[in-house]
Amino acid sequence: MRAELEGHSMVGEVRGVGILSAVGMMRDPKALVSFEPEVQVGARPAASLFEHGIIGRAIPHGDILGFAPPSDHHPGQIDIIVDATAKSVDTTYRALKAEAAM
Repeated sequence: MRAELEGHSMVGEVRGVGILSAVGMMRDPKALVSFEPEVQVGARPAASLFEHGIIGRAIPHGDILGFAPPSDHHPGQIDIIVDATAKSVDTTYRALKAEAAM
């Protein structure tokens, strides 16, 4: 997850332990500028992920998207989660730019 998303224009931090992971999103990661709470950025990629059949959880404090894949996964499933997450973050970023929220 880290290798795929670090450096994204909207990703401030990718963190995790083992298969548990979280993606923190910011208006300007380099300047550490957060989104306004009413934008509810974490919920947007979570909804997009659900369209790909993946459950990501929008963590309410700090525009964070969290994951807890099942412990009986196989490596290919993790690749699917990472790919879908990158696409969902990109989709969210483009939508926010169109709304002038970026």
